[in-house]
Amino acid sequence: MKRYPLAARLVGLAIGILALVWLVLWVRDISDPFHLPGGDWRLFKKRFVTPEGRVVDTGNGNITHSEGQAYGMLLAEAFGDRRTFDRIWDWTRIHLQTRPNDKLLSWLWKPAPDSVDGAVADPNNASDGELLAAWALVRASQRWGTYHYQQSAAELLVDLRRLAVQETPSGLVLLPGVDGFVNERGIVLNPSYYVFPALRLLAKTFPGSGWDRLDANGRTMVQKARFGKWQLSPDWLRDGPEFSLDAPFPPDFGYNAVRIPLHVAWDDPKSQLLEPFANFWRDIPDLSTMPATVNLTTDTFGPDPSLPGMQAIARFVLACRTGARLTMWDMPRVTAEEPYYSASLKLLTKVALRDTLGESK
Repeated sequence: MKRYPLAARLVGLAIGILALVWLVLWVRDISDPFHLPGGDWRLFKKRFVTPEGRVVDTGNGNITHSEGQAYGMLLAEAFGDRRTFDRIWDWTRIHLQTRPNDKLLSWLWKPAPDSVDGAVADPNNASDGELLAAWALVRASQRWGTYHYQQSAAELLVDLRRLAVQETPSGLVLLPGVDGFVNERGIVLNPSYYVFPALRLLAKTFPGSGWDRLDANGRTMVQKARFGKWQLSPDWLRDGPEFSLDAPFPPDFGYNAVRIPLHVAWDDPKSQLLEPFANFWRDIPDLSTMPATVNLTTDTFGPDPSLPGMQAIARFVLACRTGARLTMWDMPRVTAEEPYYSASLKLLTKVALRDTLGESK
């Protein structure tokens, strides 16, 4: 009988164990209709997360922004990947949490050509970045029982509340950034920055901090600030004495605002606030043909097709409104061709599906 060296037998044993683990994970993916598909997360990490923990926006010159880092953290927590979570948060702290007078995150970091190095290109913050990162940190603290995550979330939120949340005649509002969004004509707002499931959890975790009031006022804004034939929310608006499309951005429902119904449904899949979005998407016979943008002044579609991740949000919202059964098997997988933002929206929608419809299965 041929005898194999011990090292060879150990290698064979290791390969066998890895194959068994892969088989168990694959069976779990296909047997539980609400289990997050591990293959999606592995592909996302391979394509968009560097070994250092930088999340790369492949659709925008491989830049990195605070929102992308926070999305990476949210997804790592959802998939139970603590190692990747820590890598992304560590990179974020080192490279973006560098403002001299507060704990907010510089929103934009640009890589140097042909190098892993780079630098902050804009030190202003983007307030959804802090809100999403704090949400991810609290979720991570609850999952892994690590209090220092919650401490880091509190540091972000104290300065966000101090510098980017303002009292106005219409209530408490979240500035999109500390600088550049307030003038004599009013305040420019981005409704998609109101991440309702995040605000709810943060209000519960840090009672008395005002996040419940911001949450309530954000819902009022989504209810009132509707425009055009389909009564959709805009990417940007002005809070004047009243809400208007008089903002220094196109009057579109598009790449930003498509996240509003995702946030609403993630927090409450039965919310009446979803109805205008569902009505709009019902008017499109084939969601693969839905436009990326809708001009809310002229009710015309923009020239670009929607991203697959935007279509995933539409499918999720329609299921919430109609009561149709939707499982992870019905949602398209992340592909090697789609850009960072589309893949992010697709995976976030799957986490929302797992967190909401999956819990009531």
